[in-house]
Amino acid sequence: MQKIGLLFLILFATLKINAQSFNYKLRLTDNVAVSFPLRPTKGSGGSYGCKDSTGVVFAVSVSDIAKAINFNKSTFDSVVVEKEFANDFLDGFTPSMPSYKFKPVSVSTLTGRVTYQIEGRDEENKSNIYYIAIFINGKAYNFICILPDGKSVRDKNLFFKGITIGK
Repeated sequence: MQKIGLLFLILFATLKINAQSFNYKLRLTDNVAVSFPLRPTKGSGGSYGCKDSTGVVFAVSVSDIAKAINFNKSTFDSVVVEKEFANDFLDGFTPSMPSYKFKPVSVSTLTGRVTYQIEGRDEENKSNIYYIAIFINGKAYNFICILPDGKSVRDKNLFFKGITIGK
């Protein structure tokens, strides 16, 4: 019985050491936040990101997309749900990531907000990109995880589950 208890203690300690916690909460606005595994650094514009010790990249950015394309909020809200607009959105950022081959955009809703989910593969660098864009009041809240081959999707899932959206 003591051996089983010791085994569970060792197993728990090993899992605790290997488990990455997402304790660095970044508030993007009063209503949108996300948790990172490390303290993110500020990039250009409204972007933040970090790379963990295993090479997994986590990043976020906010862009006023309606303003950038000269749409008022109601016009933007009516087109953002359309598949054609989602495809144009994907076409707009793929030139900045030429080594990735992207799958079609999946359009859905999250807490009543239009959401795009995009996945891509970089064969040359052996990594996958996972991208979620959530549209709120004409702004795109972009959440990105780049996962090298051989890395568990657990941390990607924790990152995306760490997105909080208020009312």
